[in-house]
Amino acid sequence: MFRSRLTQRQPARRHGPGTIRAVLALMLCVPTGCQRERLQRHYVGPERPAQYVDHATEIKHPVEVQPVSCEVCEADLPRTLRNAQHDQVWDLSLSEVIHLTLSNSRVIRSSATFLSPGNPLMSNPDSLPSVYDPALQDTGTLFGRRGVEAALSEFDAQFTTSMIWGHNETIQNNRFTSGGLDPGDTLVEETGAFSTGVRKRFATGAQFGVSHVWDYSKNNAAGRLFPSVYEGNLRAEFRQPLLAGAGTEYTRIAGPISENIQGVTGVNQGVLIARIDNDIALAEFELAVHLLLRDVETLYWELVGAYQSYHTQVTTRVELKELWDKVRTRLEGDAAGGGRLAEAEAHEAYLRAEAASIAALDQIYDTEARLRRLIGLSINDGRVIRPLDSPIAAEIVPDWHTSLGLALVLRPELRRQKWNVKSIDLQLTAAENLLQPRLDLVASAQTNGFGDNLAGGVNDGVTNNGLGSAYHRLLAGQQTGWNVGVEYSTPIGRRFAHTQVRNLELQLAKSREALHQQEIEVSHELAAAFRDVDRSWLALQNADEQIIAGCQRYEATRDRLLPDDVSINGLLQARESLAQAELRYVAALTEYNTALTNLHYRSGRVLEVNSVQLSEGNWTPAARQDAVDRHAARQHAHQAYLKGEDRPPLSQ
Repeated sequence: MFRSRLTQRQPARRHGPGTIRAVLALMLCVPTGCQRERLQRHYVGPERPAQYVDHATEIKHPVEVQPVSCEVCEADLPRTLRNAQHDQVWDLSLSEVIHLTLSNSRVIRSSATFLSPGNPLMSNPDSLPSVYDPALQDTGTLFGRRGVEAALSEFDAQFTTSMIWGHNETIQNNRFTSGGLDPGDTLVEETGAFSTGVRKRFATGAQFGVSHVWDYSKNNAAGRLFPSVYEGNLRAEFRQPLLAGAGTEYTRIAGPISENIQGVTGVNQGVLIARIDNDIALAEFELAVHLLLRDVETLYWELVGAYQSYHTQVTTRVELKELWDKVRTRLEGDAAGGGRLAEAEAHEAYLRAEAASIAALDQIYDTEARLRRLIGLSINDGRVIRPLDSPIAAEIVPDWHTSLGLALVLRPELRRQKWNVKSIDLQLTAAENLLQPRLDLVASAQTNGFGDNLAGGVNDGVTNNGLGSAYHRLLAGQQTGWNVGVEYSTPIGRRFAHTQVRNLELQLAKSREALHQQEIEVSHELAAAFRDVDRSWLALQNADEQIIAGCQRYEATRDRLLPDDVSINGLLQARESLAQAELRYVAALTEYNTALTNLHYRSGRVLEVNSVQLSEGNWTPAARQDAVDRHAARQHAHQAYLKGEDRPPLSQ
């Protein structure tokens, strides 16, 4: 609070030129020299320390009210090589894994982002696809991402009402403007203002409104008929665009023509664009599900391969352990074939096999954990997943033309881009409508009311005109008014409208070219998938032949080995070569099934192959009843139109 010094009022005096110069000098001094002095402030209350100065940027943790999920709290110690656990084996088929994945994936993860520093699940979780995205789009209200309901809300009737009372006292200075009061008298006024109205937009771009207004005034002016009086009207207004913004086509695309600043609302706020945005959101969600199922199926076959690789490594380790034991026994008994070199070679081969089996077991743990992550399970619940389905080992020859045709129809990326092209095409149509000047038909009609009282008796006691009731005069309709005409406006040159059309034309050309390039890209992706299937099948056949050759080599080497051989290096190499051939077969089999999965993905058949259908969830009873009521209202209006009840008369 600032203290001010009260100065004694001095008698009025005429200011000379010297005084004026002094005042001007003082005004010039204020922004220069006077501002350099520090203003002294005086406050009320005792001083208190500023506690926030040293803690303005202190890191604080929010109070978490949502409990941590059971998948995290009840998770056991993760599986490691030195933490051997006798877990329960959980045999799962591919269909069961996909069912669990879809049941637990409210937020859709990606296999490629795991352990990445830029994992969007940790850095930007709002950008991840989820089951909520279609509903979020449908209920969107922001500019550019409006849902259908938000677009339809532009046509909701707007009801407004207000009631304001006032009191004012002013001293009058002029007899002629004071209503008969003497100069110096106080004019005391009591006022009241009431207004209410309903305004509605229509699909044709028209606006219709009904308003009701009452103004109450009471004062002590002598020249009034009534000391207090009510004045008001009942008014109807109508506006219909005839050129720019006219018609249902423009309104359904761009929404009702706006009076806002150009470029703020654009031409993408209508119901049609909102429905297309919903379809785009569904296509994006379907694409995320496609990617999820591809990742899940790929990891499933990788887990199958990890189990088979581990079985191969364990079998090799057991056989090499038996061979090492035999050589060591011969060495201890000084028997033939038990030299130190042979024992060392057998021991070294066994250690290599043991290290490979440990690595294969760790690969099982890693792949099973990554599969659990995609499924949405805890890291360890006392069960270890073991695939129940066997990989496909038969040749599958897909038809190129059929697969390409399905890809061009089923790929959600193409469908999303086609919807985008349709949206821009519709926006271009609406923008071309705005090339026309603004010409609106405007009309209004009203009936006026006036009275000493708002309602009541007609007799006012002063005149014979029945001015006692304001509502009586209003409803009598004797004092009326109306207006009708047109309003025309257009920017000279319409530069903004032409620029908007040109911009949308360029966007449309780009979107169509992008769609064309996407179709070409899809064909190349499908061709690469065909090559992968063909190559992986040939590699699988070659790996199978390598196993046969490796078995023959191993058996021949084992039969040729004599008891007095100094070295068994050839036998060890043959067994390790056979193990490598078996591992290559497992890898080729996994790659072949992964290539088939990728082929299904590139042709847009991942959902179909895995018997997955996307559908809307169960509605709540209130939502279902609301939808039934809306359908009944639309059906009734349609039937009434067919019967001609509400059909406008044909022009002659």
